[in-house]
Amino acid sequence: MNKLTSALTGLEGERVALCDVSVSAVLQDLLAEVTVSQTYRNDERVNIEAVYTFPLPLDAALLELEVEIGARVLKGVVVEKKAAEGKYEDAVEAGDAAVMLEAIEPGLFTMNVGNLLPQETAKITFRYAILYRWAGDRLRFFLPTTIAPRFGESPHLPHQAPEASLTVENQFSLRVEVLGALRDGQFVCPSHAVELVKSAESVVLSLRQPKAVMDRDFILNVKAPQATRSFVLCGQDGDGLAAVASFQPFFPGLQQPRPLNLAIVIDCSGSMQGDSMEQAKQALEGILDGLQPYDRIALIAFGNSTNVMSDRPLPCNKTNLAKAKRFAKALDANMGGTEIGSALREAYAVAGRSESADVFLVTDGEVSDWETVVEEAKKSGHRIFTVGVGSAVSEAFVRELAVGTGGECELVSPREGMADRVVRHFERMRSPRAKRVAVRWPDGAASITPARIGAVFEGDTVVACARFDRAPAHGAAILEVETDKGETVRQELAFPATTPTPSSDGLSTVARVVAAAHLKELDDVVGLETALRYRLVSPWTNWLVVAPRTDEEKAQDLPALRKVPQTLAAGWGGVGSVAMSLSMDALAAPRAMYSRSVDFAAMEDFDLSEIETPRRSLPLDLPEPYRRLLELVDANASRLDVAGALDLLTESGLAGEFDDLFRHTADLGLSVDVVAAIVLARLLGGPLGEFLSGDAQLALTSLQERAREATDALQQMGRHGVALARLTQEPAAREVLRQHSDGEDLERFARMRELLDHLDEAVRRSGERLQHERARHAHREGGAIA
Repeated sequence: MNKLTSALTGLEGERVALCDVSVSAVLQDLLAEVTVSQTYRNDERVNIEAVYTFPLPLDAALLELEVEIGARVLKGVVVEKKAAEGKYEDAVEAGDAAVMLEAIEPGLFTMNVGNLLPQETAKITFRYAILYRWAGDRLRFFLPTTIAPRFGESPHLPHQAPEASLTVENQFSLRVEVLGALRDGQFVCPSHAVELVKSAESVVLSLRQPKAVMDRDFILNVKAPQATRSFVLCGQDGDGLAAVASFQPFFPGLQQPRPLNLAIVIDCSGSMQGDSMEQAKQALEGILDGLQPYDRIALIAFGNSTNVMSDRPLPCNKTNLAKAKRFAKALDANMGGTEIGSALREAYAVAGRSESADVFLVTDGEVSDWETVVEEAKKSGHRIFTVGVGSAVSEAFVRELAVGTGGECELVSPREGMADRVVRHFERMRSPRAKRVAVRWPDGAASITPARIGAVFEGDTVVACARFDRAPAHGAAILEVETDKGETVRQELAFPATTPTPSSDGLSTVARVVAAAHLKELDDVVGLETALRYRLVSPWTNWLVVAPRTDEEKAQDLPALRKVPQTLAAGWGGVGSVAMSLSMDALAAPRAMYSRSVDFAAMEDFDLSEIETPRRSLPLDLPEPYRRLLELVDANASRLDVAGALDLLTESGLAGEFDDLFRHTADLGLSVDVVAAIVLARLLGGPLGEFLSGDAQLALTSLQERAREATDALQQMGRHGVALARLTQEPAAREVLRQHSDGEDLERFARMRELLDHLDEAVRRSGERLQHERARHAHREGGAIA
């Protein structure tokens, strides 16, 4: 094998054993198959054990594992968990190479690569299959790439617990091939820049750049009205047959909406800063706009503690909706940790004992002990509808919480449409409830999964599985739904007429997907037997590969442990932004210099000798421009106003970072002083705020209020400007306004949204530079940033 240069290294030059990740996915009409290759390389002088915990979609069924090491290619085998761990440890102690893949919780796996010798490379390839979840004619295919930091103590062993890094940028390559009727769909990738090549047989999507940083989920939305969304898929299962029925029920004539009794719970913990908090506010805005006078609501914000708008759901009259909007406007990601269990208990208490009361939860789901929260929620008697936000949401938590309580889950990345998902949830909550749900199979059906079907919503996928000792000669799978209003809906799906293609080992992909779904309902004894028979990784089994070495090749010492860190999720805790980073391409370069004349080259000669000694000790790891700014503010806090903001940025040497923003501002004919004040308020309101004196803190509060008012004004002008600009393009409007319209003014107002995006991006980049410089300083000094 050719030697690889370590591609996944930290910004500080630290070695990372994982040096390449490549993903190849094939989206067929009925299911997707994904192949992932992870390449590990040891660039050290000692043998190592590389350990990497990584996410996969919750419904993924792992099918194959293959290891290429040296000149050998070895197939993985599925072994009982304790036996696999023992064989793995024995092989490592004997100096041999070994690889073990284990499931540590739903959607989370750990790869153990033992005894990788110096300069040795191991390529590990695994394959999984996943059934689609349709919502109407929309399909969301996603690939998680990183695990965001989670609140609370990890329940996993120390070597398995994920650890995020600010300086390591894991990267991956990707190719997605779409076949069948899906290839005629409409494709939108809100997470990454991609290229699309279409032919008569397929559509192929790939990353625009060779590799992308693994700091966010890859998301591909497909709208395919013509695709098959209801079907029975069959495959060989030994001497018998495995079947998957995928229903998509519709309820014509049952559209009378029901009133809502709703407790809305918003995550305001620190991890929600940035993109996630903006998404949560968008969701809450959409919720409040969708309420009717006959609905009742309560609002609960939480972090370490809870903030409740009222102790009971209030009628949605004008007074209470105004109160709710004021409550929503004040929300921010400043409430500490994610005590989501306490918040949901508060929601149950507020909702009362009414069976009709639902909970609407918006969160990033970053909680370590989430399974306990889910079990408690199942006993509450309330449906929970979840919206998982952020670039690396914990799918397992938000989906299990929703499905386990009879609700439903929507995942929304920072650049996906929040309004559509909120409306979809409202449709679900207002629809009739299912009193009885049953799937009827042809005679001979066994191992029926799920044993009990939960909530059924119009247009959502309902999946049921069964096994037959012999293929039924004819028949159909039938879904029957009886609502709480007495109406019954029936959907019938015929079994395919053709016989499934025989599998080489007698176990088709369909059979193993069916078995993987069945595992969730089995006890330890039967679960272990099933996982071993169908070669599935599970709570009771691991994948294992042992590669014996000759005596000359054996490792002489026990390996040094090397955990592969997670790249910090984009936008997590306010670090970076998916929404901003992908929107900047649309901004035009400013055409003119802003009016204020500043010689930035002369700033290096700026003399601080006349500034009085700061009253607070500043940390040594602050970059010089930020130190200057704090010293200037502490010397004269009265300069913290609109008139003095640009001067402070200029004298500190920070104005150069915002040069393009100020040009953009002047180009729109807006006040540079006001935009500089917004910038200054945001800089000092972030991590620099803790170093301000008491007088400066008071002055900053006043500046922040002015900045908020100015930002609100820009948002309003931008929003109405876009609407007016669109209106004036109508023929009738052009005729009426021919003599009086000022097209340039309308265009200028419409472009104010771009300016706000530009402002957000500039401040974000400045904050990232500050964090990076402090991290570099901490690394050099051997310390860490609290």
